[in-house]
Amino acid sequence: HLTGDIHAVTAANNLLAAQMDARIFHELTQKDEALYDRLVPKIKGERKFSSIQLRRLKRLGINKTDPDSLTSEERTKFARLDIDPTKIMWNRVVDINDRYLRKITIGQSPTEKGFTRETAFDIAVASEIMAILALGNDLEDIKERLANMVVALDKRGNPVLADDLGVTGALMVLLREAVEPTLMQSLEGTPVLVHTGP
Repeated sequence: HLTGDIHAVTAANNLLAAQMDARIFHELTQKDEALYDRLVPKIKGERKFSSIQLRRLKRLGINKTDPDSLTSEERTKFARLDIDPTKIMWNRVVDINDRYLRKITIGQSPTEKGFTRETAFDIAVASEIMAILALGNDLEDIKERLANMVVALDKRGNPVLADDLGVTGALMVLLREAVEPTLMQSLEGTPVLVHTGP
């Protein structure tokens, strides 16, 4: 168990997968304006972009900070990731080599309105998040690497980043404690710092 890194990586990895599927579902079932209103809601009569949303706008080449100043075309561009379900590169993970999860179909519940797709489970330590946790220099470096993970391609072939899904902060909350190494002892009595899956 150590610092709980495998549990934290599993939770973070699967949170990202769930968020991606939820985003695809909402884009399939909502009109542009409703989707925009959900992403940038009016709170006490005022809309405000979060820092992660401002980063997305910058990547899209939209240099505006007032949510009400976006044109309808810019709102659609901002709100729709248009993920191609056949070009998703992000699988869920589990810390067991379970051969029957190597290929699965998700979305079979009637509440998913017919949106099903084939996906798979990988083993937890094979998650890109585990590699980032192992290679990161500090929390800020880890956060930046998480933000830049390519998780899918959109229907035009452009990369969709974890940051586009708006989950970078949540991933960091889950990984904050797991970044610490564990002091252990070898069979010979030598102190050893053990850190992450790889």
